[in-house]
Amino acid sequence: MSQALIFWFGCALVALIAEFMSGTFYLLVIAVAMACGGMAAWLDAPPALQWLIASVCGVAGVLLIRQRRRRHPPAAARPQDDPDWGRPVAIVALTSPGRARVHYRGAEWDALLLDPALDAGATGYIAGREGNLFKISSQQPE
Repeated sequence: MSQALIFWFGCALVALIAEFMSGTFYLLVIAVAMACGGMAAWLDAPPALQWLIASVCGVAGVLLIRQRRRRHPPAAARPQDDPDWGRPVAIVALTSPGRARVHYRGAEWDALLLDPALDAGATGYIAGREGNLFKISSQQPE
């Protein structure tokens, strides 16, 4: 077995193991690109061609993943441990464009309004949070 085969498939295996531990698709693409370099070595391609094939496969794969992530951004997941998610709040006053004070659980909180139609006196629903800043929507989140 040639050293080039051991190098390419060994690197692909290391990248695949790292992918399993990290959960990103980028390392999976790198592992596939290294396996393509290994296939080129198996077909007795010269080392420069092996590197070229691995590089082209890696760049193409990363670009495809980036393009897909731009088209399909991940949906905001409901926090499993947030008891405030979806609860109604009363909008007390607008403090600046897109910001308000809301009444919730007997206190007033700062809030970011996700819907420009919300106004003082309206009822909104908690759709997220950044620290102590509630994100308020006009529709109850599912």
